[in-house]
Amino acid sequence: MRVKSLLALAACSASAVGILLTAPAAQAASLPCGLGSDGGSATATCWSGSSYTWRLVVDCNDVSNVKWPVTVKTLYSPWHKGDGTEALSCGGALRALAHLEAHS
Repeated sequence: MRVKSLLALAACSASAVGILLTAPAAQAASLPCGLGSDGGSATATCWSGSSYTWRLVVDCNDVSNVKWPVTVKTLYSPWHKGDGTEALSCGGALRALAHLEAHS
């Protein structure tokens, strides 16, 4: 290839990468679910006949050093299809940080 062609290809690739990096992140689907945590435990409840398969995921964090919390373990509930409630507890002095994983 000629030098001009290589430079044009490199510029085009750089532009494409710039577009990918500056594009807004895709919005997560809104699930008809409630999610909450209280200290060392977390709960999730999904309703309205949701067609999603979901599970509760809880990171159990040691927050004894507020500046540097450390995830000690991660707990996973079984997968649920549609409506349901799930609760997980970290135990000890660990703080629960919960989120949902889902797929259709």
